Amino acid sequence: MRPVEFCALFERGKAGSAYFLRGPDRFLHGECRTAVVSCLPAGVREWCFVEFEFKPDQFRRDLENAYQMPMLGGHSYLYWADPEDFGHAADDDFEALAGYLKKPSAFSTVLFAAYQPDRRRRFIQCLEKGAEVVEVQPPSRPEATAWVRNYLRKAEVEISDEHAQLLAAKFEGSDESSRSGKGAGVNLLWLRTELEKLLVARSGARRIEEGDLELIVAVREEHEIGKMLAAVAERELSKALALLQGLVAGKQPETLILWCIGDLFRQALKTSSSPGQQYRGGWGRASNPYSTYEIAPCAARCYSRDELANAIRLVHGADLAIKSSWKDSRLLLETLLWQIVTGAAAEGSAAWLEAASAGAPGS
Repeated sequence: MRPVEFCALFERGKAGSAYFLRGPDRFLHGECRTAVVSCLPAGVREWCFVEFEFKPDQFRRDLENAYQMPMLGGHSYLYWADPEDFGHAADDDFEALAGYLKKPSAFSTVLFAAYQPDRRRRFIQCLEKGAEVVEVQPPSRPEATAWVRNYLRKAEVEISDEHAQLLAAKFEGSDESSRSGKGAGVNLLWLRTELEKLLVARSGARRIEEGDLELIVAVREEHEIGKMLAAVAERELSKALALLQGLVAGKQPETLILWCIGDLFRQALKTSSSPGQQYRGGWGRASNPYSTYEIAPCAARCYSRDELANAIRLVHGADLAIKSSWKDSRLLLETLLWQIVTGAAAEGSAAWLEAASAGAPGS
């Protein structure tokens, strides 16, 4: 099943009992999660959507919540994610999952999200056999072309199929998979960000022409974000903060910055798992020194595995805060970099953020 089919099911209220969202595209993972939340009435989301971080010592207890009849809404959705893609699941976790999938609850839908899971592990194999698998892979150029036209149609802006293809091609990866002829897919998050900017720059226009495509400056912005990622990887806090301030001043969306930071540490975690093997970032360009692929090994050397996993958790928390209408996203991003680079304890970081936000503009 592809993400578009998954989202359509939830929009129609036809969700099944169990899903395994498997694949590296963080933007589409977010779209799938949004589809799950959006299928619930606003008044019951707090009660009927529960998000867990996978923990081997409490997974069985968390999973038992699926058998409880929801107080409101009629149906519950339980969503598990894990920075290490369930790689540390124990035998008891496998048995709990296998038992549940054989007899799922009629009251709940369970969902598991992984980016690059090790398919040799029993826990992953159990999910692949017992749950509906959603392949969260970057879309092909034709799929992205259709997405562009649909996105612009909602904004009441037209674009020819030829120009939509040209636009999608600007955000197509050029890693080893594309050179082998398989295609790396299109980075929809970056594409959407640039479309939003283009619509602002061409406010009032009802059609995107070829000349408008020249306003797209993805490569330059990729380099600017890459410079910040390199500073974070090398634990150079003052340099990273200065580059972040430049990105924010340039109206770079917080969600894109967070996506790139999270992608860096996810790839670094994979690199640290196999010291003799390198992993390419989802949107890396082999000749680009600012690509995730080039920077991830540096982060793997400069951070411990626990620090890499914690960085992913911090990014996830920052993402939720921004989606919750955080009043000063610049402060939140600066705090995130401070937490990651210094390795500050979670308690101290939270206290620092609370104190700083008390004096933030608009707070």
